[in-house]
Amino acid sequence: MDHVNKAGNMKTLQFFTAPYLLISAFLLILISGEMLGGPYLLYLLLALPHGGIHALLAIGGILCLVLAHTQLNWAANGILKLIANTLGVLLLTASLCSFFYNDTGGYNISTFEQAVPLGSMIITGLIALLFLGLNVSSYLKASRQDPNTVANSH
Repeated sequence: MDHVNKAGNMKTLQFFTAPYLLISAFLLILISGEMLGGPYLLYLLLALPHGGIHALLAIGGILCLVLAHTQLNWAANGILKLIANTLGVLLLTASLCSFFYNDTGGYNISTFEQAVPLGSMIITGLIALLFLGLNVSSYLKASRQDPNTVANSH
């Protein structure tokens, strides 16, 4: 029975350390606009053809997360994977900050005044913190199993 619990815990850990939940939550953050509201993905798609900085930061963050997940492993590239994942989360956060900071007209300020959009942002933030925490834990676990991981990754 303990083996079943351990396997279930491992799948849960893999679910939260993979970036897809974080990316999905990020793209589905609800933005409440003065005239137009919707998921953050809509605002990114509208800004991308114009080279909107928040859209470019989001694309960079998503690329960092996906490439770290698909191209790097903890055993061989632990510190690099941790850095790429952290950079990805920071770029996603910078994207949101840029989006709201550059909204000089205050068209999207109601995002912080309405429960559902604010809740979606808080949930995404919690997922990001959990993702980072579990990635640090995975790195530490991998470096304990192979002490050369830390030395070879620098």
